[in-house]
Amino acid sequence: MSETILHVEDISKRYNLSRSGSISGDLSKWISSIKYPKSNPDFWALQNINFKLNQGDRLCVTGDNGAGKSTLLKILSKITIPTSGKIYGKGKITSMLEVGTGFHPELNGIENVFLNGAMLGMTKRDIQIKLDEIIDFAQLGDHVNTPVKRYSSGMYMRLAFATAATLHSEIMIMDEVLAVGDQNFREKCIAKLHELSNNFGKTIILVSHDKANRISLCNKEIILSKGKMI
Repeated sequence: MSETILHVEDISKRYNLSRSGSISGDLSKWISSIKYPKSNPDFWALQNINFKLNQGDRLCVTGDNGAGKSTLLKILSKITIPTSGKIYGKGKITSMLEVGTGFHPELNGIENVFLNGAMLGMTKRDIQIKLDEIIDFAQLGDHVNTPVKRYSSGMYMRLAFATAATLHSEIMIMDEVLAVGDQNFREKCIAKLHELSNNFGKTIILVSHDKANRISLCNKEIILSKGKMI
C-alpha cells in the first residue's frame, strides 16, 4: 500500500477586503464601516478543505472561476499561508502556477534550468546530468540560449514543464498550464505525467477544465464551489 505523501487538514483562507492599499481608500472604507456596521469585510477563499494523497496519486482540482482552486494550489506550494488548518507533506515540491513563474527573464533557458534545480537543492552536477533530457523534451532548439523574456507562452510552458518533470521532486503542482501550447505537446505532457506517476511514484496535482485530461490522467478529483469542497 502506498504511503500518504500529503495530508490537508481543515485548510481555510481568509482575505480582508477592508484594506484598499491607499490611505484615502482605507479612510473611505472606515467611514463606510461606521455607516454600515454590519458589513463584513472578510472574504473566505477556502473553508475547511480536507483530503489525503498517496504517493503516485494524480489529483485534479476543478470548479468554476473564483471557486478557490488557485488559492489552494498556492497554499500547497507554500506561496500563501493558510488562515487556519495544517498541511502534512513529504518531499520536495515543484510548482507551475503561472506561465513563466520561477524563471528569471534575463537568463536564457539553460541558465533557468540550473536556477530551478538549485532552488530544489540539487547540485550543479545533478542538474548537468538531466540537462540534455530537459532540452530534448522541451523542443526549443537554439532558443534554449535565448533570454526567456523573448519566449512565447508556449515556449515558456514547454521549458517549465520539462524542467519540473525532470528535476528531483516528489510532488508536482500545475495550474492550467496544459491549456497552453499545441495539442501534440499537451499529449506528450500527459504521457510523461503517467510515466512519472506510475514508474517513479511522483504525486501530481493539477487544475484543469479539460474533461479529457481529467479522465485520461487523474485517479482522484476535488470539486470546489465558493471555497468549499462539494
